[in-house]
Amino acid sequence: MAVLDTDLLVAFLRNKDQGVQVIRHLHEESEELKSTVFNVAELYKGCYAMKNVAKGLNKVRALVATLNDVLQFDDNSIQEYARIASDLKKRGKMVGTLDELIGSVCIAHGEKIYTRNLEHFSKIDGLSIVDWFELGERLSTS
Repeated sequence: MAVLDTDLLVAFLRNKDQGVQVIRHLHEESEELKSTVFNVAELYKGCYAMKNVAKGLNKVRALVATLNDVLQFDDNSIQEYARIASDLKKRGKMVGTLDELIGSVCIAHGEKIYTRNLEHFSKIDGLSIVDWFELGERLSTS
């Protein structure tokens, strides 16, 4: 199972080679493609910064409809978020609230995240991370 971070979803929407290649590979490997409610919110937010808002919204809606699931911020996620935020604060590590929320949903649902944002997500204890960009480079050379 694969949670697709916003950076991978945006790369796919922009038809960037490695983003398309990674998502195609995951699909061919029969991975369930998922994201979180917070990633989807970030995608919609990006649409409202575009010149053609309606076109962006349509592309995001179509992409979200192809996902196997959009993971919600449930009770387990809330508790994980509190743990993560407290732990990061104690350790003096900053990653940003949205990344803490995304990480908490992934951990609570037992999912790994495919992201290029290793700087932030690697600071979250217990989060399983796959560098999708590095995976894309490996796929393009094989």
